[in-house]
Amino acid sequence: MENKYYGHYCNLEIFHMREKQIPVDSIEIKETIIAFAWEPVGNKFCLIYGDVPNICVGFYDVKAGGTVTLIHKLERMQCNHVFWAPQGQFVLLASLRSVSGALTFIDTADMTIMNHTEHELASDVEWDPTGRYVVTAVSWWGHKSDSGYCVWSFQGKLLRQCNMDRFCQLLWRPRPPTLLSVQQIKDVAKNLKKYSASFEVKDRLALTKASKELIDKRRALMKDFRSYCDKKAEEYNEQKADRLRLRNGIDTDELDSHVENMEEETVEFFIKEEIVQLGE
Repeated sequence: MENKYYGHYCNLEIFHMREKQIPVDSIEIKETIIAFAWEPVGNKFCLIYGDVPNICVGFYDVKAGGTVTLIHKLERMQCNHVFWAPQGQFVLLASLRSVSGALTFIDTADMTIMNHTEHELASDVEWDPTGRYVVTAVSWWGHKSDSGYCVWSFQGKLLRQCNMDRFCQLLWRPRPPTLLSVQQIKDVAKNLKKYSASFEVKDRLALTKASKELIDKRRALMKDFRSYCDKKAEEYNEQKADRLRLRNGIDTDELDSHVENMEEETVEFFIKEEIVQLGE
């Protein structure tokens, strides 16, 4: 009897719940699937598959009508988890609970890799509710050494690093629900340029006010410094008679006040001179 191994296959079944009769799309992946995550806002999803060291990351888009297309693929990546920002678009690919702790920040609008960095032994990732910041952490629950956390911008810029003994967990404070209705949110999005102009005017006024306060503070400090210098100069002049009495009538306020008491010393340096003729 001859046994043949045909490999391991995985299928993804995409159900279109809002369409008539709920059509299904099937995606065949001929490698092991490691992680899968939908974009919180949008129609994209991210897939990590393959075996080390040939780990691949695929970004797929589900269009209206049931079409699933591969929009971008990354090869030979170091990651095993996908973390989307709460507002979508930005994604963090992380290699958690590994020595390398590789982190890759991607903007899925144009599939730009904004930064590739590391946080060794990272075990947890937490996006803040706004999607502007993300925390990677080494939990004491998983590792008894090097526990702490790092705060990154959504672009992958390190903002803060804190090593903390027995650090276990960090969670962001949840944002309260908006007080605006759905229609009000749509109106704000529609008239965003008008609101932006008014906010820019307020920002410029605040900046001008801050600049004026800083200039006034610097002028007050300079005025105090000059008054202090004038006071000390006046005290110095009043003490001149005492200085002359203590120095036997010799005025030492100026270097050239007593030229006859000065001695001139000449120092000569001998330099060896050697002439070398260069051959033609």
